[in-house]
Amino acid sequence: MKYRLGPSEFEAESRYLTLRLRESNDILDDPAALRARLADEGYLFLRGLHDRDEVLQVRREILERLAARGALDPAAPLVDGVAHPRGREAPTSSVRGNEELKTGGLRRVVYGPRVMGFFGRLLGGEAMSFNFQWLRVAGPGAASGIHADVVYMGRGTHDLYTCWTPLGDVTPEMGPLVLCLGSHTWQAVRETYGRCDVDRDLIEGIFSRDPAELVDRFGGRWATADFRAGDVVIQSIYILHASLTNVSNRYRISCDNRYQRKGEPVDDRWAGEAPRGHGAFWDPDVRLEPVEVSRERWGL
Repeated sequence: MKYRLGPSEFEAESRYLTLRLRESNDILDDPAALRARLADEGYLFLRGLHDRDEVLQVRREILERLAARGALDPAAPLVDGVAHPRGREAPTSSVRGNEELKTGGLRRVVYGPRVMGFFGRLLGGEAMSFNFQWLRVAGPGAASGIHADVVYMGRGTHDLYTCWTPLGDVTPEMGPLVLCLGSHTWQAVRETYGRCDVDRDLIEGIFSRDPAELVDRFGGRWATADFRAGDVVIQSIYILHASLTNVSNRYRISCDNRYQRKGEPVDDRWAGEAPRGHGAFWDPDVRLEPVEVSRERWGL
């Protein structure tokens, strides 16, 4: 079967795409080994870090709210999350406009003792998380572009980690997170794109429109998995990633959260009880520099 990533379609287990992410549950109780693997591979894939039943309850709460605004197919079971065939919802992966979907249950999962305790052990000290949940409700056709998180939240410590939580069982057809393996080590990219700030430099944020280029030119390989509720992917803010296109008829619901050691510098856009988020980057009247122009300027 072929899977869509941006404008491309890739066969699974080809030189471009694998559906196998290395699991790290074997070293879950060894923080030093986890830190070493995270530095080496740029990510950790952990099965069942969250309580599965709690995650599924959050999924149900969000689906109930989606159903109330007419986004779901009334003929299909609620738990399937099937998009209304004549619905008005755009197939977006944006985190904006989802505030009414963020439930107390979601906050209990992403800020609960299981995850905060894990990050405390991983980071070797008390952990904190931004008080903003990057909730994504991605309908059929939705996809996220190729980017690294550092350009969106790099004003504080760079020992900052994203935890991607699928809110439900997510197959590759539903458009999950996909990582470009090894891309966190590409020095030419880190020293150019990786030093940018979307609000200061007014760039598009994405690094490439062509996922095949990152394999052919830089030597990467795209990787994802078949995810289950409770699983997480923890990643460096330098690793390039995107999402596959959701080619199913269901919503892919997921949430990204950021964690760092308490007491280290925090990006001012995401600090405090009510983070202001992006400024110019989110201004619809601001013209952002096209990635093609940025890449030429960076010599990449």
